[in-house]
Amino acid sequence: MRFSTKAISALVGVTLLTSLAACSTPPADTPSTDPTTEEGTFAKNSDTLVFAVLPDHEGADQDAQPFADYIAAVTGLTVEFYPAVDYVAVIQGLASGQIDIAQISAFTYFQSQNAGADIEPIAAQVTKEGAEAGYYSVALANPAWTGSTLKDFAGEEVCFVNPSSTSGYLVPSGSLDAAGVPTTDVTPVFKDKHDLSAEAISRGEECMIGFAQDIDADPYTTAGTLKEVSRVLVPAAPIALQAGLPASLKATLFGALQGMTQADFGKHGIAMNDFIQGGWFGYQAVDDAYYQSIRDLCAALPDVDNCKS
Repeated sequence: MRFSTKAISALVGVTLLTSLAACSTPPADTPSTDPTTEEGTFAKNSDTLVFAVLPDHEGADQDAQPFADYIAAVTGLTVEFYPAVDYVAVIQGLASGQIDIAQISAFTYFQSQNAGADIEPIAAQVTKEGAEAGYYSVALANPAWTGSTLKDFAGEEVCFVNPSSTSGYLVPSGSLDAAGVPTTDVTPVFKDKHDLSAEAISRGEECMIGFAQDIDADPYTTAGTLKEVSRVLVPAAPIALQAGLPASLKATLFGALQGMTQADFGKHGIAMNDFIQGGWFGYQAVDDAYYQSIRDLCAALPDVDNCKS
């Protein structure tokens, strides 16, 4: 069943406003022999929080270091990065309890739950002061491409980010389907990271068209090395935690992260990097229902493998 462009907007745009990116083997490290407390369970031990971020762009862990430092400051615990080599490693890590808290995407939140993870969203990313939570999936084209709309993607090689990416695959699949181009009518070229997808399209060697999130797409379109075909609002990326963590720790994390802004880094003497200054302003409180639009979109796209349980 194909959804109209208006329907796709309802699924990933209106819900956002009204309800307010091959398998891998998990790391060999095993949890502590005694990771439990009277109140809850930790991935490693009660002195440590294991923190994961999606490796959706080069240097993702380094860009997320201020968040790790902030979590350590407000909880008094050691924060360790989970060595995620790809999206699947994060999904599996959450499902197996090897990760305590993670900055993920709407689609990987959905997939983690499908894989058996008992996780709760704390808050979702706000990119600019005064904005609602959310960001954009941008359809891009090399300036030499002769097409003009998503309909013209049919029969072409299309650069996507990763089969588990929200703005780099799931939402683009919905946008194409709404334009009458099911994903079976294109040849996917997965670049695994948003910046690599935009770069590949600008080179025009592997693909002349494709998708990336706005923070990676906009510098190219502003410079004129890529042209924008369309953009769709995407449910904001959540920071989520294991439901089984101790209640008092969960309360601390919810209190410290919901409503957090750039100013909170300064209060703890944490320096902001270019990534934060350029594309992250704060966190807005959200709940599980906020991500219903992702479930609805997956239900409408049965050919997308990662939508399946």
